[in-house]
Amino acid sequence: MTSTQTTDATVREMVHRRHRRRRTVVVSLVAALVVVAAALVGAGLVRANNTAPGKAPSRVPAGIAADKSGVAASTGAVRVDVYLDYLCPECRRTERALTTALDDLRSHGGVSVVYHPVAFLDGRSEPAGYSTQAASAADAGRFEQYSTVLFSKQPAEQGPGLSEAQLIAAGRDAGITAASFARCVEDAPYRPWVRYVSDIAASRKVALTPTVMVAGRRVDVTGSDPGGALTRAVTEARR
Repeated sequence: MTSTQTTDATVREMVHRRHRRRRTVVVSLVAALVVVAAALVGAGLVRANNTAPGKAPSRVPAGIAADKSGVAASTGAVRVDVYLDYLCPECRRTERALTTALDDLRSHGGVSVVYHPVAFLDGRSEPAGYSTQAASAADAGRFEQYSTVLFSKQPAEQGPGLSEAQLIAAGRDAGITAASFARCVEDAPYRPWVRYVSDIAASRKVALTPTVMVAGRRVDVTGSDPGGALTRAVTEARR
């Protein structure tokens, strides 16, 4: 082999190795992104789709907000929006952590609290659809109490959600005694509304649950004092 042939072979080998390294890096990056996305979805934090909202359905639960995007728990000048998914573990923690702060804020008046039960994690239960099923049963005017009970009984991701009988029992535990509640759970007339709420949330750039907004601005409730963060945000919005 001549020196020229040797040089050409060496160059080709170097190019081949360089391309192989690039492919390895690209594959590694893609794999890492897939793992991160899967971890976030698994934690109950990411909405997979971003569907534009259509027309609001005609059938909605009791106590609906004026824009039909959630359930209004109180009225006031400062609006507090809480986006939650009943299969999201972090939502359970946040719901518990904010209860006292929300009660204190409402006791002083002037706060409009709107809950948005989304179904970002429908694919994380077996069979799929638990987030929608749980949210579509939210009726009878005791949404917060019902939510508290549901979070206390929250099923694990990738497993079966609460059955219809368990959801009806959760309603009883929340103080819902009307016979119409059982029919609401069984017939699920508000499923289209839950899809609408989810699509409205996505159109507002809400991709994570829980998300809390005060007067349209996001509030970080992931720290050690979520209640304090919420109270400070409301105080600032009142100025």
